[in-house]
Amino acid sequence: MLIRLLKWFRGYLLVTIRGYSPERFINLCSSRNILIWNLRQVSGGYEFFISVKGFKSLRPIIKKTHTRPIIKKRYGLPFLLQRYKKRKFFALGILIFAIMIYSFSLFIWDIHIEGNYTHTTDELTAFLNKNNIHSGALKNNINCTNMEELIRKKYEDIGWVSVEMKGTRLIIKIVETNIPEVKKVVTKPSHIVATKDGIVTSIITRKGTPQVSKGSVVKKGDILVSGIIDVYGDGDLLIDTKVDIADADIILKTYYNYKNKFNMDYVDKVYTEKEKSSFVISLFNHRVALYKPFHYFDKYDTIEDQKDVKLGENFFLPFKYYNITYKEYVEENKTYTKEEALQIANKSLNLFIKKLEEKGDQIIENNVRISFKNNKCIASGKIIVNEKAVKYRTIKDSEWQKEEKEEPALE
Repeated sequence: MLIRLLKWFRGYLLVTIRGYSPERFINLCSSRNILIWNLRQVSGGYEFFISVKGFKSLRPIIKKTHTRPIIKKRYGLPFLLQRYKKRKFFALGILIFAIMIYSFSLFIWDIHIEGNYTHTTDELTAFLNKNNIHSGALKNNINCTNMEELIRKKYEDIGWVSVEMKGTRLIIKIVETNIPEVKKVVTKPSHIVATKDGIVTSIITRKGTPQVSKGSVVKKGDILVSGIIDVYGDGDLLIDTKVDIADADIILKTYYNYKNKFNMDYVDKVYTEKEKSSFVISLFNHRVALYKPFHYFDKYDTIEDQKDVKLGENFFLPFKYYNITYKEYVEENKTYTKEEALQIANKSLNLFIKKLEEKGDQIIENNVRISFKNNKCIASGKIIVNEKAVKYRTIKDSEWQKEEKEEPALE
């Protein structure tokens, strides 16, 4: 984009070359570093683009190759100024416009985020704002590699992120994954402890001293695998004690208490056919209403249709405009039927179970029951699961270091 603007400012020509040896003409241009581009063969010769400065350097090559260049078309600011030299203000306006476009190209005017599901676009945008990455930021101040690292450090459940600049657009692509295991970031000697009450259904120890076995009943905070390791010599003689980061795969059978209730009576929005509209433009992130209604409805919803102003696919400008519609509605008191209430309750329950499964839990039993009482729909019960309900706890020095006994002083 910047190269094209530079060519336009300096001026360039569309030239057709004919004569005795056009191929030699092209080779001599290349050897003398005279830039020609978009070269193509036409009837009786070749056609190409060349800068004004380059064209003025062709005279000795033309004499040597006995060729004849024909200027077919002129492009760029010098010719535009020449054409409109009697219209100085028009030419000045064109120049100012070109400078503005170039200036706009130095900034980011649109941030596009894709691949996010758990984290909303607003949440990620707010995080970027805190790190001075926003619409209107200088492109030279943005390091895409550093941004990728910044996002990965902040959000552990984002397994892959790509940041690239196209035109005046910043494109962020992410892939969300399950939260990585805590052991990957543990650096100090630690125990593995239970985060919930439960029954051990599986334990595979790679490092550390197991404190439980399959079938053990554990409480929240109990040590499952100790990071304190006793070292024995011959004859089972304890010769040393060392500490390390315990490493094991442990599954606990545990449960979640689920409860969700809502009123059978609710207020429904019923839209009328009445609506009003307004037109708003945004300049450098500042909104200005060109037209808006004098009076609004008592109750209404607002629908914004945003349009970006851009040159091509990725050259966004710092201008936007909005068509805003205000739709009137009235509130009506309604009551869910039992069938409708069951659908809503089951939908919420299934969403809760889906989140558990996405976290890696295995659902063993679903003991949630749905009942109706005092004009309420109530879903409650236990969901029994197998899950990695464990975490790391740093080993305290007092847990393993033996106090040195003071030797009696010699008289």
